[in-house]
Amino acid sequence: MKEERIMLNEWDKDHWYRDTENECTLYNWWMQMPNKPKMLSFEQAKEYGIVKGKQPWKDLEMNILDSYGWSWLERGPEKIPEATSHLEWNEWTASHDNNMYFHANKIQWLVNCIRTEGLYSVPQAYLAKREWFCHPGQFRVYAIEYTGCNEEFVVWDKNDYLREPELTFDEWYSLYRHHDDKALFAVKLDDNRIEMHVGEEREDLYKTIRGSHQAFGGRKPILDGTCDDEIKHLFNIGKYMGIGMGIKGHVGLTDLRDMLDFYPTKEIIKKENFTLYNNYHK
Repeated sequence: MKEERIMLNEWDKDHWYRDTENECTLYNWWMQMPNKPKMLSFEQAKEYGIVKGKQPWKDLEMNILDSYGWSWLERGPEKIPEATSHLEWNEWTASHDNNMYFHANKIQWLVNCIRTEGLYSVPQAYLAKREWFCHPGQFRVYAIEYTGCNEEFVVWDKNDYLREPELTFDEWYSLYRHHDDKALFAVKLDDNRIEMHVGEEREDLYKTIRGSHQAFGGRKPILDGTCDDEIKHLFNIGKYMGIGMGIKGHVGLTDLRDMLDFYPTKEIIKKENFTLYNNYHK
């Protein structure tokens, strides 16, 4: 894959400033694009049939959201690294199981962001085949699906499949240019699309992962109830006495997605089939 990158916000001692020369380069890139992007809501994307819904997981074909819920329950009681840098977290997520757990926590963090302050950036996607590829926004799309917030996406439609009108440069750049207090850079890929990357608060994400680790306390959640046979190994079955993490009710395979509603500061999560109690902080 051919790639070029330019910084639109540069750091100078104690503040960010806009690189206007690189903005000119960005405009030149835009003019070279064979197709310009379109705006599409998540629900519209589903209607077009371009949203991926399932993936293989544990010898099953599962809804992607459920697979991340499973990963969070399975990996949560185990150790996490004493990572202090982005590089150390990246090294840890080289393992597929660690990567799934890390991103299950990221989806939880994004779900909380949506419900408390909104997403920090408009997600993007590339449509070249039957299904779109979301990036940046590879995990925002799952948080959007789970919360049902129907966010808009910038979609680079290689084969002009979508009926929506193309954006102008000003319409597109206005979605990102207001970010003047954090990293902002653009990446041109294969001479047919431009990704806009907005810096995210990584330390808040890492706090979420550490909070999950504390909530599990090195133990599986106590299930005071029943579950589907395929996931019995994810729980300690017994009476929940209000200590640590516990679940009362029934947890089925399609209930696993509701684990994405967890957040370390939440005490109770009530769902249709179960209630999760998080008492680690008391």
